[in-house]
Amino acid sequence: MSAKPNPAGFSPELTLGIPELDEQHQTLFSMIGRINSVSPDMYRQLDDDETDEMLDIMNDLKDSAMQHFSFEENLMDEADYPGLDNQQEAHERFLDDITRMEAELMNGTSIPPVKIQGFLTDWFDEHIREMDLPFAKFRKENAK
Repeated sequence: MSAKPNPAGFSPELTLGIPELDEQHQTLFSMIGRINSVSPDMYRQLDDDETDEMLDIMNDLKDSAMQHFSFEENLMDEADYPGLDNQQEAHERFLDDITRMEAELMNGTSIPPVKIQGFLTDWFDEHIREMDLPFAKFRKENAK
């Protein structure tokens, strides 16, 4: 059984061997790790200041993810990767999910930081394992 990355770190088994993407993935995991500083109790409802800080982190993460997704999709397009459509759909669903969580926080819905952090960590871990690693293998096998 493989180890999951810690929320603030990047597990070496998620390395694609594509330096730009690996660096971007590490940055995204580091951004997720910033959630640890939002509240001393990751299981309780956030106060107004903590909610603002969480929204700032989520906005920064969403912006970085959008840039990363665009770069990644361009690499896939250049490689004629057959999984590009599925990758784009997954990216769109992620952006919809994070936008929905931001809206819930802005509307006063209580989402404990541990739930947000867990969702983000699990999503990126699973996405890299199931979608990005197969692309890296395809790219290596089909290098021109």
